[in-house]
Amino acid sequence: MEVIRQDLGAHFPGVGETPLHPAKNPAQRHLAAVLLFVAMIVGILLSLQSNDLNDRLQMMGLGLALGVLGAALLFWELSVTVGVVRFENQSPLLRFSYSPGLGVLYPLAAVLIMFPAIVAIFALLRGEAAAEIGVGRRTVYVLGIFGFVFFVQQLWALRVPRGLELTSEGVRGVSGAGRIVLNWDDLSAAAAISTRSGAKLGLHVKTGEVHVLPRRLIGSDPDAVAAIINYYLRHPADRGRFATPDAAIQAVAQGS
Repeated sequence: MEVIRQDLGAHFPGVGETPLHPAKNPAQRHLAAVLLFVAMIVGILLSLQSNDLNDRLQMMGLGLALGVLGAALLFWELSVTVGVVRFENQSPLLRFSYSPGLGVLYPLAAVLIMFPAIVAIFALLRGEAAAEIGVGRRTVYVLGIFGFVFFVQQLWALRVPRGLELTSEGVRGVSGAGRIVLNWDDLSAAAAISTRSGAKLGLHVKTGEVHVLPRRLIGSDPDAVAAIINYYLRHPADRGRFATPDAAIQAVAQGS
């Protein structure tokens, strides 16, 4: 499977209508990621100062976990740009998705969060005294439970197809946002929604319900995706184009 990045340009229908990012300067948007990177450096430096192997491994694991979380926040934020869509070129349908490498970051962070607890358990199995096990059993076990729950949550999300799929029957997805299965007859419109965290994709159902999808989970500009969905909502005869995603997207540019 390969995810294709395609820049539709500023003249593609809908592009630029909704601010992609919140009204903050880049430094404010990336502040959380920067703080996590700083915490990673501090954790690694502290680990190098310890003479205890368990303590060193635990602090190193926690530092790396914070760094991976920072990288996840930063890369997910930068993964979506104005007028750009990402879709899978080997799918028999039109599936908007994100780069596969991004999906590894959160599970990796979960494993690293569990790592100090794993170190503590192995130390106990070797017969070491509890007082000698790094930063303390209670702390690392709480972190270990949190990391395990986080990891299971990431695995549980895989039960839903990744990204947003457009098929001849309807719209479905989205891993990380819960299972959505909507027939075209159930859908009234799609629109980009401006929120405190930036633009998201809203799928408006005729019953009045709205499914809101974070832009990172579809790897694409919500304005562009909304325009594509609305085009095929109005032109059911053209839905056979989904078998060739490139042609399906170009048809929207030519027909709108």
